[in-house]
Formats: sequence, C-alpha cells, structure tokens
Amino acid sequence: MLTAEQNVRITQTGADTPMGQLLRRYWHPIAPSAELNEENPTKEVRLMSEDLVLFRSTKGVLGLIEPSCPHRKANLSYGVPEPEGIRCAYHGWLFDETGACIDQPSEPAGSKFKDKVKMKAYPVQEFAGLVWAYMGPEPAPFLPKWDAFTWEDAWRDMYYCVLPCNWLQCQENSLDPVHFEWLHRYWGGWVQNKRLPEEERAIWNAQTLPRGRHQVKVGFDRFDYGIIKRRLLEGESEEDEWWRIGHPIIFPNLLRVGEAHPTEAGWVHAFQMRVPIDDTHTLHIVHRNFLPRPGVTYEKQDPQQIPWEERAVFDDDGKPLNTWVVGQDQSAWITQGAISDRSTEALGVTDVGIIMFRNLIEEQIRIVEEGGEPMNVHRVDKGAISLPQEYSHYPGYEGTGGPFSDQPNLKPDLVANLSDEAGVQLK
Repeated sequence: MLTAEQNVRITQTGADTPMGQLLRRYWHPIAPSAELNEENPTKEVRLMSEDLVLFRSTKGVLGLIEPSCPHRKANLSYGVPEPEGIRCAYHGWLFDETGACIDQPSEPAGSKFKDKVKMKAYPVQEFAGLVWAYMGPEPAPFLPKWDAFTWEDAWRDMYYCVLPCNWLQCQENSLDPVHFEWLHRYWGGWVQNKRLPEEERAIWNAQTLPRGRHQVKVGFDRFDYGIIKRRLLEGESEEDEWWRIGHPIIFPNLLRVGEAHPTEAGWVHAFQMRVPIDDTHTLHIVHRNFLPRPGVTYEKQDPQQIPWEERAVFDDDGKPLNTWVVGQDQSAWITQGAISDRSTEALGVTDVGIIMFRNLIEEQIRIVEEGGEPMNVHRVDKGAISLPQEYSHYPGYEGTGGPFSDQPNLKPDLVANLSDEAGVQLK
C-alpha cells in the first residue's frame, strides 16, 4: 500500500513533477506515421499534460511545436505546411521544426523581428511506422531499436486507444501475471462464450485457455532494460519457456508480448506502449510485428504507410469494450477510476511484481533528482536489441525462443509461490 503522497509522486506527469521529470528522459510514441499525410498533415497532440501540434512539412520533415502562434495565438493545427515548415493561417508567419520564425510577410522589408521570435519545440523522429517525441534535457539519447521493430521480413500493423485513466494503471497490469487466469480465461471466457457462435468459441478457448492455466508461482528479474516476468503454469516444469525465458516489461512504459499459436498473418511479437497524455488519460498503442509462417512471404512495407486504426474504447451503452484480450485489460484499468487510489489497496503475495516495479520507479526518480541518468537511457546506438519472449519464433532460428532458447534456468531475483506456504523468496 502506498501513502496518498506516494501515489501522487508516481502518477503525476507534469514538467515540474518527479514522475514527469523521469518520463521526459525517454522517447515516447505519439502517432502512427501514416496518420500524417497530404490530406491530414497536422495533428493536435497532448503529451504529459502539454498541448502541442505535430506537423509534416511538404518536404516530409516533422515538427512538434507549441500550439499557439506567438503573434495572435491562432492554433497552428490549422496552419498550412510548406517546404520549410508550417505557416500560420491567421497572418502567415512561418515556423520551422525547431520553433524558429523564418518568415513574417507583413513586417517591413529587412526587419529582424522574426529573429527574436521562438516557439517551444521538441525533437521528433520516425521509427517502425511511429512518430516518437523527446521532451527531456539535451542532448537527446538514442531511440532504442527493439529487435522486432527492425525485422525486414515481418508484416506490421497497429492500433491505438485513448483511455480515460492514468498511465500507471495500464503499466502495472504488466507486472501482474496472475490476472491472465481470471481476467482473460475466467471473465473473458465467460464474456466470449456468451456472445460468440459455437465454432468461434472453440478458437477463442484454444488460444486463451492454455495461457490462463493456474499459476504455481511467478518470478521477476531485473535486467538492463527493465524487468523480466516469468510464470510457472500448472502441469509444467521450470524448463518450460513460460518460466525459463519469460518476457520483458521495458522501463518505463512498454510491454513486449507474443502468441505461441500463429495467427493467419503469422507469429506475432507485439509491443504495448502506455503513453501519458495527462494524469487522467493514456494513449495506448499496440504495435504488432508478424513473422511469416514457413512458405509465406510479405511484400516489403513502407514504414510511413503501416496500417493503423483508432479503436473505440466504449460500446453503445458506454461500457468498456471487452471483446478481445487487450480490451479486457483496458476494462480493468478504466474501471479503477481516473487515478487508482493505491492508499486503500490490500496487496497480497501475487502482487510482488507490482511492488518491485514501484520500487524501481522510486529508485529511478531519485537518480534523476540527484542529477544522474536513469536506466534504459541509451547514449550509444546499440543497433537491434534482442528481447526474450517465451514460446515465440525469431527470424533465423528453428523452433521457439530464438537467441534465448538455450538460456540457462537461473533463479529469478524475486519469486512468489502461489500454491504453498513458502510465500515470497529472494535470490
């Protein structure tokens, strides 16, 4: 259980808050690249309680600037993109991607007034079909290239939802393996078996029931990029990949997951990214990377044209949509309220991963407050960074596990036994 003050410390993301200062050390995805095109070259963006405008110039250069023109405060989301930047619709002032004013057509010839005008602007870049923004101190770190984002033979799509809740409610779900048994297998199965025809129920149950078996114990490892989550399922041994390999929570706000059974499109490696819009709203992006099954090839995709959709969060009755696994997760996050009151929680043994993650957040906040650099900030370009993911196929490898298939079965940093009285164990 946290105090009310601690809860505020780890949930508020404004520029002058401890959590906001920590999160500004990282690159955050803010939009699909394909969302900005000739028909829609601008987008209003809210990120960590700041209102901004994202635009693409006619040369293809991206900019992320404050929304109001410094002249007469017209909103630049209505501006007109030109080769050098975006021109305000009101009086024609032109701004480049750095926020500098480079033209004031109504000022006298030879005027230097434009050189005194500068807007707030943040660095942006495109990678893996997404636009990423950095809001922290300079110099900006390298944007890490997580392996599945870089695979040439993969086919990709993505969707996003805007959720009316704090980002941490979404991310803490990733440190809670036990919820799969109840939220997805039990409640999700109950929901789906009521609404689906019999033949579709069988498909849902085949994909969900094996992953939702009772968990004998859960384990967590701290590693360079965050935390590895492991589960020992009933009927399996510690040599099975759910336990021996697991999958990562990438600090501070990404989750990497996959599916043991191929979909029609192939084996999927998905990233779930929980980006704070403000303290009570979260941009939840799911980016899927499908490896083709044997004998299947995909046409090479243009990263700026990766398919995307904005998904509805509520049904016609105003209730959270729960007809797919991530929708069930989102239902649990939303129904906690805009900001979960962690000062009234009753945490048990199954919640040791959540406690570990909160301690990690507090540790990294203190590092920033003391002038240091938090974990998973990259000052060198490491190229494609391989990440473990249980029961998943990797390019160039037979079977599952890829480069982690021969990983030794080491004891996790933290273990919670769920079927006996051993309780929590530390390595």
